Amino acid sequence: MKRLSGLFARLRTSLITRYALSYISVIALVLSGLFGYMYFYVATEVRDKAIDNHVNRLNRVVYQHENYMDTMLNTAVQIGLSPFIEAFDFETTPSKAYDLLRQMAPYTVTNGFCDQMYLTFAGDNHIYSSTSSMTLSMFADLVDYEHLTDEALLDLLHDPGRLTVIPAQQIDSPLLDVQSNTNMVTFLVPLGSNINNSMGTMVFYLKERLYWEMFADAIEDNNNTYIFHGGQVLASAVDFEIPPDVIAALLEPRSASIRKTFFYGGEDWQLLSIGNRDWDMQYVTVLRTADLASSIWSSMWGLILLLIILALMGVAIALIMARRNARPIQEISSMLPHTAGKDELSSIQAGIRELTSRTSDLTTRLERSLPMQRHDFVLRFMKGRYASREEAAAAAAPLGMMIDKRYYAVILSGVQEHNDQPMDLRRPPFDALSGIIGCGVELMALNVHMYLVFADEPAQIRALAQLLQEVTIEHSGHAIVAISGIQTDFACAPTAYLEAATAYDNRFVMDENGLLDYSTISTSIEDIMPQARKLTDGINQALLLRNERMLSGKIDELLHFLKHTSMAPFVFRLIYNDVIDTLMREHMDALARDRNMQELYDIFSLSSFQNIGDLDALLRQLCGTIMSAEDGPTEVVQAEEPTAIHQVISYINDHFADPELSISAIAEAFDMPTARLSLAFKDMTRMSPLEYLSLLRVEHSKGLLARSELSIKEIAAQVGYYDASSFIRRFKQMTGVTPLQYRRSKENEEHDTHVDL
Repeated sequence: MKRLSGLFARLRTSLITRYALSYISVIALVLSGLFGYMYFYVATEVRDKAIDNHVNRLNRVVYQHENYMDTMLNTAVQIGLSPFIEAFDFETTPSKAYDLLRQMAPYTVTNGFCDQMYLTFAGDNHIYSSTSSMTLSMFADLVDYEHLTDEALLDLLHDPGRLTVIPAQQIDSPLLDVQSNTNMVTFLVPLGSNINNSMGTMVFYLKERLYWEMFADAIEDNNNTYIFHGGQVLASAVDFEIPPDVIAALLEPRSASIRKTFFYGGEDWQLLSIGNRDWDMQYVTVLRTADLASSIWSSMWGLILLLIILALMGVAIALIMARRNARPIQEISSMLPHTAGKDELSSIQAGIRELTSRTSDLTTRLERSLPMQRHDFVLRFMKGRYASREEAAAAAAPLGMMIDKRYYAVILSGVQEHNDQPMDLRRPPFDALSGIIGCGVELMALNVHMYLVFADEPAQIRALAQLLQEVTIEHSGHAIVAISGIQTDFACAPTAYLEAATAYDNRFVMDENGLLDYSTISTSIEDIMPQARKLTDGINQALLLRNERMLSGKIDELLHFLKHTSMAPFVFRLIYNDVIDTLMREHMDALARDRNMQELYDIFSLSSFQNIGDLDALLRQLCGTIMSAEDGPTEVVQAEEPTAIHQVISYINDHFADPELSISAIAEAFDMPTARLSLAFKDMTRMSPLEYLSLLRVEHSKGLLARSELSIKEIAAQVGYYDASSFIRRFKQMTGVTPLQYRRSKENEEHDTHVDL
């Protein structure tokens, strides 16, 4: 008995036993908590997971099907908006049918999900594909629907005002590349972007295998899955237990999503539905509740078995780890001086405390490594993590950054070389700028350096940005530096970064050789568009007049305006689109004649545009295309009168400096009535003879103002005005500035050019 008591006493004090009991206690606690979690939550989690899996499968069906619908709708919109496809009547202009077939070919080639697509225009009695055209009645005779009469099909084709879907049914037709009696789904999509004013109808036949592929998971797991449109079943997986009409009765019209339980055939069922309100589509899957319960119990028994296995493995591991951990502890304890009344663990704890006290100085020195901490502070500040100025200042103070200053800004600088690091703003030459605190970090994903700068005055921040640009240029020969607006509220740090990023991205519009300042970017369309519109009209007028010299000058003026006017990228894009739209609208016939469509697409989309120089080349290319095309051979219609107008233009070009030149004098010189001359001239050039005379005089005076030292009065006399006041009034009316203001602007440009050189 004494021996047994002694054994238990040794076990209680044994280090191995203490370790083993500790490990086993922890394992038992963890397994107990896991069992409690299973008991209270696993049933719900497994049920939700099972439902989520089915919802995910249904979402895949939704995603695939609506991708097909998006493709069909986008195809209808693109064809409806294409400048090369327009509605016509086959009986009136049958030649356009061939052009339409050519235009539809690319859409058919790129559309690989449907067997065939057809197009019919409102008011036309024909239907077209990329390979053929036929009357609507012939089309209805060749396409036999199982549940749709020829008359009903013709009614749908004649009603382009709405999206219509014909549910899956057997279709027998030689026009479709499918076997006889094959189930097909038919989509009738209005042609164009405005359904209420559709110009026609697109007809798409979806392949039956598409629905088999979408329902593959449902068929494999025997899930009831359906697609409804307007309350009618559009398509479904085959051989299911619940008829579609029963499911349709449970659905709510135009509902986004439904999850409900119902009773059918002596069993409880779970209905899951995802809806699309825009297209009145509903995607439905139905699950047997008993199957969900079975999966729950299967999951729970598996977890219980797993717990038992984990418990046995845990006990074995606890015994092994206890033996392994006890041995080094005993060895370490034997190397330390024993303290009376203390065991091995207590002796080791005392030694660790002594070691910790000896290394505290080293830890303190390591914690004083500030660069990474400053980097972390900058990123946290830019993300708006500090609720107040005081909190941010308190966080920066231990890092040696006294940021409690009134103003701050964000500066972005392009990385010139892969190994470049942000410049240290505490070292020369930046330390010469007093009163500034800043820190730079590298944003590797954007390939830029970001500097967060604080100062007492806004001018100090801008001076630092300017110096940063100069140092970068000196180092690498080129620099792109952008600065945000000056901020005062520390909570606006994310806004400051976005402003700097906007200015940096605007470098292709602004002068990237200078400092890109967000505050100089103008977003006011009202201040910019009127002058841009005048320049656009001038280019168009020069094209109509075939005046290459005037055309070159107008393009130079437009590019000068774009380069020297600060504007947001969207305003620049708006002006560019207006120029291209005007030229394409006025000269579409000339461009469409024997032109490469890829070349026109490049001009439309700026696909090869990199900078202002590229825009210059594109504009001159487009205008040259128009000039050469319109000078080429065309149909001779009333050739006599246009030839006379060209002679009038030449006459005005030769005599514009004559102050006696008037519409009456011109009409008398060509023996034409004044009214007829004015109408014919305006019909050809979009302006009256007097308007052209004024334009010619102003354009000639611009060259004299820029390249001569003649007085305003002398220039007015040379271009055909009796007095300077009439010349000044007309010049300002057409250019927006006085002749003197125009001359000074040209002198300033020349001075800036010499300075840059």
